[in-house]
Amino acid sequence: MTKTSIQALRDDQRGNVLMMSAFIIPVIIALAGMAIDLQFTHRQQARAQHAIDSAVLAGALSRQAGESEEDVTADVRAYANALIAEQGGDLDCREITVTFNAYNKDISANTRCDQPTFISSLVGMDKLSFSVDSTSTYSINNADVAFVFDVSGSMNSYNRLSLLKSAAEVAFDELLPDDRPDNGKVRLAIATYNNAVNAGSVFESVTRRQELIPDTSNAEAQGRYNSYNGARMIDATTGKRFFYYEQEYCPGSGCTGTWNAKRRNMEDAAIGDTCVYERTGGEAASDAAPGSLAWIGAGNPRWDWSTSTNRKRQGQDEVEDSWGNSSRGAYDPSFGGCRASGPVPLTSDKTALKAHVQSLTANGGTAGHIGLAWGWYLVSPNWSAIWPEDSEPLPYDKKRNVKAVILMTDGDFNTNHPTAAKSSFRQAQDLCDTMKAAPSNVLVYTVGFQVPSSVQKTGDGRTILEYCATSPAYAFNADNGEELAEAYRTIAQSISELRIKQ
Repeated sequence: MTKTSIQALRDDQRGNVLMMSAFIIPVIIALAGMAIDLQFTHRQQARAQHAIDSAVLAGALSRQAGESEEDVTADVRAYANALIAEQGGDLDCREITVTFNAYNKDISANTRCDQPTFISSLVGMDKLSFSVDSTSTYSINNADVAFVFDVSGSMNSYNRLSLLKSAAEVAFDELLPDDRPDNGKVRLAIATYNNAVNAGSVFESVTRRQELIPDTSNAEAQGRYNSYNGARMIDATTGKRFFYYEQEYCPGSGCTGTWNAKRRNMEDAAIGDTCVYERTGGEAASDAAPGSLAWIGAGNPRWDWSTSTNRKRQGQDEVEDSWGNSSRGAYDPSFGGCRASGPVPLTSDKTALKAHVQSLTANGGTAGHIGLAWGWYLVSPNWSAIWPEDSEPLPYDKKRNVKAVILMTDGDFNTNHPTAAKSSFRQAQDLCDTMKAAPSNVLVYTVGFQVPSSVQKTGDGRTILEYCATSPAYAFNADNGEELAEAYRTIAQSISELRIKQ
């Protein structure tokens, strides 16, 4: 090959490279440009999605506040358009379509947007298009919520009770806001507990009545006491409720005689006559309606028939002198005495709820399992016949209905009735297990307020609050008033908040 031929071949190769470069370089630039435009458009789409999500949530709030569908549509469009306009990039979206589901109250919105390209337009692709849509729904349509408050004696320490009252009002305001109509969709109830629960006006509906004729002997009285201590013992002659105790018979000096059974009317002994303790037997951990084999225990004072003579004498003094001695002896009024605050059935009357909370006082032990049980009873449809008609809990299987129990305590569950087969801690575990399971499916929130590190724990290291909560996210701890209020606020928002349907 001559030198001239070689030179000609080189020139041809250069020409081919130039021709290939002229073709490939624009393609590379176009592909790079499309990648840049696609990446930007994806960001714009995400922003548009956020805008329409936020808009339907705002529209749902407007609808909940009572606005018409026309006004809600305008709110959704205005809200979304304002957010889209902030994005820049000349994003152009069509008018947002807003639809309403008459059955489940969902609000849906959708639109299609065009994003002008920057580099892809060089190859004839002037815009990239995408659609966004969103549906909002009430996370709840109806809510039956029971607040369970610890009013044991330790709540008097460090201003806990006062701080609880303020925090509870925060929750009431979140769940029953003043700027929304009272349509009865959200109803709240209150149960309080110390060593017992005050059943209030429903006492006679949940406990068993047992009429007795006058005593005939000490042995018979003791047998009756053991048989009927969980019932309301009624004097068949006077119709008054009473309890048994023993009084020493003193025929001569020194009081060396025998002991005789006596009866004392409840009202004469300054004992609250509507106190109850836990249910025992096969229905102890259930929400079965009160009735045969499922009665709630009537809070009768207890008498230790087998105790020493000296302890009996101290107990007798307690009864006859209206608790005049510092030692109870054979007499234990714990479960015959409770706080004055009875249960508040489901209601949307926020004023009444706040007034009840502000009236709370604290004293006594901590039978938290009884409080849990009564929180469940207040939202259980099985107890509908017990509560007033307007406070009847909704069925468990009602669509979009939430049932929740919010338990608050500052310490151990350390008190249970002597007739119970399990400790307060174990009874609480059983109650929480069945309450959270089908068919009840009750959401359980727990709030620990200044709970000591020494509090009793399960075998795997959980407190009863952690055990009972529906999930770890449902268990809260507070060390001061601000944290307590924030815990209640967060719980209330969790119950009532709106969510985007996935």
